[in-house]
Amino acid sequence: MLRGTWFMLFCSFIGFGYAQVPDSVKYRLPSYEDSIQHKVDALKKKPLLAAAEVFGLNMSVWGVDYASGQEFAKISLSSIHQNLKAGFLWDNDNMSTNLFMHPYDGSLSFTSARANGMNFWQSLPFSAGGSLMWELFMETQPPSINDFLATTFGGEMLGEILFRLSSAVHDDSKVGSARVFNELAGFVLAPMVEFNRIVSGEAFRVIHHPSNQFSQSTPVHFEVNWGGRFISERSHLFQGSYGLAFGIKTNYGDPFDESNLKPYDWFNFNLEFNLGGSQPVLNTANAVGLIWGRHVELPRDQEVVLGLYQHFNFYDSDPIYVSGSHIKPYQVAETVSFGPGMLYRLNTDNKKMQFEVKSFANLVLLGAAYTDHLDLPERKYNMGQGFSINLDASMEIQHVGRFGIQLYNLNLYTFKGYPSGLDLTNLTEHQNDYLNTEGNKGHSNLFIITPTFDLILSHSLSLLIEQRRFIRIAHYLYYPNVTYATFDSRVTLQYKF
Repeated sequence: MLRGTWFMLFCSFIGFGYAQVPDSVKYRLPSYEDSIQHKVDALKKKPLLAAAEVFGLNMSVWGVDYASGQEFAKISLSSIHQNLKAGFLWDNDNMSTNLFMHPYDGSLSFTSARANGMNFWQSLPFSAGGSLMWELFMETQPPSINDFLATTFGGEMLGEILFRLSSAVHDDSKVGSARVFNELAGFVLAPMVEFNRIVSGEAFRVIHHPSNQFSQSTPVHFEVNWGGRFISERSHLFQGSYGLAFGIKTNYGDPFDESNLKPYDWFNFNLEFNLGGSQPVLNTANAVGLIWGRHVELPRDQEVVLGLYQHFNFYDSDPIYVSGSHIKPYQVAETVSFGPGMLYRLNTDNKKMQFEVKSFANLVLLGAAYTDHLDLPERKYNMGQGFSINLDASMEIQHVGRFGIQLYNLNLYTFKGYPSGLDLTNLTEHQNDYLNTEGNKGHSNLFIITPTFDLILSHSLSLLIEQRRFIRIAHYLYYPNVTYATFDSRVTLQYKF
């Protein structure tokens, strides 16, 4: 689906070639409590256009795949009939494709609906519909259960996050190079939103804000960090993989503002990348977003929000071949996950210290964990269902820094195995496509313990020190149990804006 973004990029560059058209219509910024919904309500709902864009996006990607000679793209009436007959199975693609790229694919369909006037709930069927179209009709491989779940619900989560961030980036009062930069940033965040802005002319229309208008907008805080990272092989202090680290964090909204308890009025989003060290470029992706919440009144500067939250977690690594090991230090995913949670904040009287606690308990409908006994060409991890618990406590001291610890536990159960005695190393392509397994039957208990130290160097710059301890306890039905522990560390400079 990434090929589709190149098509959107081409459209964007064409659009920027047109002159910007000034517009004297005065525009009143919406109040913070309805910042996104007012923006969407101002658009005329165009569900047919949104559906046509989802269809066109799938067709464009299929066309690129077909032209490049991809076997799975050589569809026919016979392949469609076979897909409908076979029904949904578990597939064997690699973890980044199954559990990160499919949510991103779904976000394109979701943001297309949002850009055409649909609200949060109305946009969900578009990510589901786009996934069903692709799984049933657009490839010769059988439709995938995990792809549908990841594309629909992971796409809904990532799509809403990117839609809101792109809305925060766009500023229709800008002109010249500043406007071009804003529109390009909006494209990077949400290509389908930018595509619709170009088609409608909104990307070039200048709207002047009244000079005496002072409106509050949604608080959005970005943090960018860069530095070094180390991934250990079996907890060895100096035996592992070194490389450069780059990360982006976003804190959106204030959950303790009682007027902001609609879906995704508050979320945190974190991406971490590796450069060098023979490790995956995308190492970590985390997101948590509020679906529904309620404030609880407490005395003495205490604030609490109880609610329902959606979660996304993705941790990926490759074997550290320099040490001779073929075991991946960690592979963990929590792709479709919902559950109750609590946000707690305590402010001291003089505001010099703040204490926060976030706690969540989640039902995991689709997750993944590295397995020691599944060895397929692209897949060495189990998928499954289960539950997770997340506790995040931090203390911020004014002019000093922020110190915290996060405790994460994922319990993953793999129910759908594969025939015993099957030689997985010599499967034909057809056998691989129709293996239909979540992995090795059993139960994985995964712990991630993460202390962090964020030391203030200046108003916007800080030194971030983070170490994550990974512990995996795997109980297999037909194999010996395995316990594995390791860690990774990051030391980075962090800039906040």
